[in-house]
Amino acid sequence: MASHIYPNLPTTRLLIVRHGQTSASRDDVCCGTTELPLTDTGLLQARALAESLRDEAIDAIYCSPQQRAQQTAIPSANLLNLPIQTRLALREMDFGRWENLPREQLKQHYPAELAAWDRGSWMVNPPGGETQQAVLARTVPCLTELLLKHSGQTLLLVSHKTVIRLLVGHLLEMSLSASRRLSVNNASMTELHITGDSVHLARYNETSYLRQLNS
Repeated sequence: MASHIYPNLPTTRLLIVRHGQTSASRDDVCCGTTELPLTDTGLLQARALAESLRDEAIDAIYCSPQQRAQQTAIPSANLLNLPIQTRLALREMDFGRWENLPREQLKQHYPAELAAWDRGSWMVNPPGGETQQAVLARTVPCLTELLLKHSGQTLLLVSHKTVIRLLVGHLLEMSLSASRRLSVNNASMTELHITGDSVHLARYNETSYLRQLNS
């Protein structure tokens, strides 16, 4: 694939997928480092995702080490006959004392912090947890390494909501407050085309292949 901006440089396709539904995502519970399996719906989402990729010429699959991401990647890896290559940098943000708390409890016990988080303040992070800047500090070098290794190829990355939001926002040169407004649904796919330092957003938060599950 060629780019009109850099016609002599190869373009790498990046397909970034959020893991399927878990009990935490279903119930709006804060979940970062906690290990949770996919729900039955999440497993069906992972299979529907794999079917949508059946005719894609994907060259490599990279995945967070966490169970919910690995379970999401397995059907695609099996269908495409590709190994799952795990990268620790793709794990979800550590939410510290917010971990395993439903949003209603966060509103009650951490109203000021949650309000700052919701507006995307660069100064805020979950108490005792990871900063947004720290997430970018581990994910951006990982992505750069993969782009250099797989120049001109198509990569499937399976990760988590906050990681994807921050990483995509960074690639599109969005502020933290702007990227905070990005939606990242379970088992959704975002496609970016990267040529040199030029980034083109081809599709965002795509979930059309999940419609059959809701019919």
